[in-house]
Formats: sequence, structure tokens, C-alpha cells
Amino acid sequence: MSRQALGKGLGALIKKNEARAAAAENEVDESRVIMAKVDEIQPSPFQPRRTFHEEQISELADSIRERGLVQPLVVRRVNGKFELIAGERRLRAIRSLGQPEVKVVLMEATDREVAELALIENLQREDLTPLEEAEQYRLLQTRFGMKQEVIAQHVGKSRAVVANMVRLLELAPASRTMLEKGELSVGHAKVLLQLKDETQQTTAATRVVKQGLTVRQTEQLVKDILNPDPSRPQIVPKTLPAAYESVCQQLTQDFGTKVNIAMKGKNNGVIEISYVGRDELVRILQLFGVNAPL
Repeated sequence: MSRQALGKGLGALIKKNEARAAAAENEVDESRVIMAKVDEIQPSPFQPRRTFHEEQISELADSIRERGLVQPLVVRRVNGKFELIAGERRLRAIRSLGQPEVKVVLMEATDREVAELALIENLQREDLTPLEEAEQYRLLQTRFGMKQEVIAQHVGKSRAVVANMVRLLELAPASRTMLEKGELSVGHAKVLLQLKDETQQTTAATRVVKQGLTVRQTEQLVKDILNPDPSRPQIVPKTLPAAYESVCQQLTQDFGTKVNIAMKGKNNGVIEISYVGRDELVRILQLFGVNAPL
């Protein structure tokens, strides 16, 4: 019997729903593979990713144009229509090519299984921003009643990691925006969560970004805000010279992500290039001519 190859995350779902089948984990019965009209496939409401890079979609479209669709989309029927389970970027690429039909694997899956699968698939590819990951954890908790311990087991992380990620959703709006842009790291964000006052937190977050503070320096900053000590020397802002600021702005524009110069002395320092997710790291490395199997 012919089989279609699928990802490991999908393999787990398929194996669960085909208990009587002797298929391997990464395969599915060819009888489930059908052709579907592209305009009849609806996106999944459980897709955690909000941002799709057009450059990556374009590259994927070029690959599909040259080699065809290697891995079919996975869909389910909902109210008589097709709803996507996996393959959002492939679907977007196919739509950009104007193809009327596409090969899909028709599966049966509950809302909870789809939401869980969407999270696992994206985590495997490290595609999610911290907030996208946190929102999906919260969805599994609130909509499907999954406890953090259970979620942690399913995604291969500790309960503490899941709990800390969900707490990121408590950040003030301005802090969330900085985290989303990659200006703040998850480590910075966890420290800033100690500041419950929105104004204090936003002011502190802005200072962290502007001054390029480390996580340890941020811990001290938050400590000083919560427990001011007049005798303690404050962190002195290091204002970059105008020429350096201009360089940072130019590099930020060239790389398409936040670039900062942290001066450690008169003639030395560190150039910091922020990235969110594996795909963005790969993209930045390619700008340097580095093609590493990350």
C-alpha cells in the first residue's frame, strides 16, 4: 500500500487516529490523499503564528514551482468545508502561484488535537515568537482545560518553563511590543514582570532597550525601583555618540531587525543583532554568507 510521508508531530496524531493501521509513525494511507480546491481550504483558527515572512513564502513558492509539492497539506472537514491542520506556509505559497488545486491528506481530529499539534509543529521548527508560544499555552489551558503539567509533557518542556512563558502575557502592552520585536529578551521580560505598575514597567523596559542593559543589570534596575536605596549608585545611562546611533539605525534597516552597539569602553564594545526564531537567525546568517545547519 502506498504511503505519504509526513512530519513526526503529525505522525503522532495520525497514529492516534489510526490505531488499527500498521502504518509507520511518519506515514499515512494513500487513500486519505485527495485533491482539494485551494479556495475551499480555510486557515486553522488554532494557528499560533501571527507573522509570516513574505520572503520565505516566496522562496517556498519557487521551490514548489520547480519541484512540486513534496509534502501534502493536512486538513479536516469542519461544517462541510476543509480546515487546515498543518501547512499554512505551503498553502500561502500555493495561493501565490495561482494553483487551483492542491494535494491534501484528509484526517479526523478534535479541536484540542489540532491546537496541540499546531503548537508542537511550530516548536519543532522554532518558528514561534515568545508571545505566540505563550498564547498557545494559554489557549490549551483555558479552552481545553489542560493543566500546565500535561502541556509540558506534550511539548517536551518543564512545567516551570510553560508557567513562565504564560506569565509573559501579563506584560504591559509597551513591554510586549518590545519583546515581540526582539528588543527585549525573555530573560529581560521575566525580570520586568516584577514591576506590576504599568508606567514603572514601561519606563524600565524603555531604559533597558535604550541603554542595552544586560539581564543582570535589569535585575538591579528593578530592585532599585522596588526598593530604592539613596546610598546605592544608580546605573548611569551610556548615551551612544550620534555617529554610533546613526550606524545602529542603518544596520537595523539593513538587517531588518534591531541592532545595537553596547560600548564597554572608549575603544571597545559589542554589536548586538536581535532575532526571534530559527528562521530569522538563518536569514541573518545568510546575509553574512553563512549557511549553517541549525
